[in-house]
Amino acid sequence: MGRDSSVCFSELMHGRNNNLNIIRFFAALAVIWSHSLALTLGADNPGSFLDHWTDGRLSIGGFAVAIFFFYGGILIAKSCEHHSGARSFFAIRSKRIFPQLATVVLLCTFVMGPLITELPVASYFSNPGTYAYLLNAVLVLVHPLPGVFASNPYPDVVNGALWTLPVEYACYVLCFVVFLATRFRKKGTTTVTVLMLVACLAFLVCSNLAMLSVVRAVMEFVLGMLVWTWRDSIPVSKACGLGSILLMAALLYFGLDLLAMIVCFPYALLWLGWGTRHKIANFANGADLSYGTYLWGFPVQQLLCFLWQDEMSWVANACLACLVAVPAGYLNYRLIDKGIIAVATKRIALRREKKSAAGSDAH
Repeated sequence: MGRDSSVCFSELMHGRNNNLNIIRFFAALAVIWSHSLALTLGADNPGSFLDHWTDGRLSIGGFAVAIFFFYGGILIAKSCEHHSGARSFFAIRSKRIFPQLATVVLLCTFVMGPLITELPVASYFSNPGTYAYLLNAVLVLVHPLPGVFASNPYPDVVNGALWTLPVEYACYVLCFVVFLATRFRKKGTTTVTVLMLVACLAFLVCSNLAMLSVVRAVMEFVLGMLVWTWRDSIPVSKACGLGSILLMAALLYFGLDLLAMIVCFPYALLWLGWGTRHKIANFANGADLSYGTYLWGFPVQQLLCFLWQDEMSWVANACLACLVAVPAGYLNYRLIDKGIIAVATKRIALRREKKSAAGSDAH
């Protein structure tokens, strides 16, 4: 692709020659940095420059979450077409979310919890709240563990970042339903997605921006689905990419955050993800560090605040948490996704092959 030329988005999506891995990794780090303010200074912290520009409507963490959801909308729509059966589609999606999530939930419940709880260990294990926390592994949000982080500046929340996961899985269901109804034909999909976007905007207006973080994430996912549907009609160029970033920054500065996130944000991410001349396609040798880092970030940050003898600065919390959460996330990926799950999947495939061969021999 020439330096100033434009290429159709569908031509850029083949293979893994993109920047998605590194962008999502830095988005996970941005979530940690954003949370460090609340976790060290409390819920009434002053916020970042982005909070000030938008009167608290959009934080750096919210911006990072929008990155995950927009790219998710594109990639999950693509997955619907490649795995058009409900069983295979949801099996793949569930394998992506639940094993690593369950690992973090179990370790927080049965390793970290009893080591740092303010309760006697016997009381901790006899408390129903300990086992209620396990519901997080199936996307039922339960924030506290008995006696854990009760005295932290942001008390009684073990892993507040998990709120995005049930929203994400609901988006998977939504995407698959839209696929079944429209097969991602342009007219039908555009009609459905525009109606969903209008419904989201109407809800925000009528509710005085209630659940803004959730609704904004869903809107970004829907926009990603729409981009996938129109992939063969969207030109991607450096000039438009840089222009969308500059316009987005201006709109955010003047507090027009929702407009920026709907109009400029998607195209900026398209160009950054697929349209740059040079791509870092082999970041971390292809390992997905973002999800595990995201899962571990919040509890690690809370643990640092708990262990820190004096009042902890948000900068120290963010830096140290990144140093711990990234390798923890990598271990999650290697041991669970590329270890246990990969071995189990291979064994299941071998059993199916043997059954299929036995059936052929019987005939």
